[in-house]
Amino acid sequence: MQVVRLLGMSTLAVATLSMSALAQAPLKLDFPSVSPGIPAYARLELLIPDFDVPKNKEWAAIVFYRNPDCIPEDFNLGTFFDLPINGPGAFGCELLIEGHELWANGPGVDPGPLYVLSRNMTPNLPVWFVSWRELQALFDTGTVTIGALEALPSLVRGWAWSFEEQLHPNGIAPDPAITMNAYGRLEGGGRFELGWHFQASAGLDIVEIKLSPKTKGADPKACNAVPGKSSCPPGRPK
Repeated sequence: MQVVRLLGMSTLAVATLSMSALAQAPLKLDFPSVSPGIPAYARLELLIPDFDVPKNKEWAAIVFYRNPDCIPEDFNLGTFFDLPINGPGAFGCELLIEGHELWANGPGVDPGPLYVLSRNMTPNLPVWFVSWRELQALFDTGTVTIGALEALPSLVRGWAWSFEEQLHPNGIAPDPAITMNAYGRLEGGGRFELGWHFQASAGLDIVEIKLSPKTKGADPKACNAVPGKSSCPPGRPK
């Protein structure tokens, strides 16, 4: 009788733990099939400096989540989010990435997801490279528009055929972090590699930006875009 009672209690305990685990399991939402995705145009912001853009001493890289041709001319990309308050906001522009979000409870309850995994949905995901010095000067004004980015002398456009980002959002995730990897082609020929890992708790901010312009018959603009240089150096720009 005692054995049966113990077995019954064990079964009840296991069932209770299983139900508790299910109750605490995060809600997974695929985007864009279920969730509309992030209400932002690009990985660029002024409010949270560590999450602003991947950058080194020479270059900054701007990855676009949505079609840059659709971004309103007067929108300040530095605010990051364009919420659907008086219109569709960023949701009105084509989403170029896909993936999934993990929520503690779900939209409407939580301020945002705990985790977001994103991959390119197109083989031509726009990634722009600009001089960090030039972009920093824009940051100092407090306003970064798409037109201002296009006007930067150092701008080199790229398109990623491979992109992945793992985001633990600041202010929501218990340990904010971002890891990004992208590979693609540059305008005028050549290729690029982009890697970024930031984790505040570990004091990590590792960025690798490699631009390898085509050395023969390359677009002169791509060569002149190397900060502080007037022509393509041998091999790839550092």
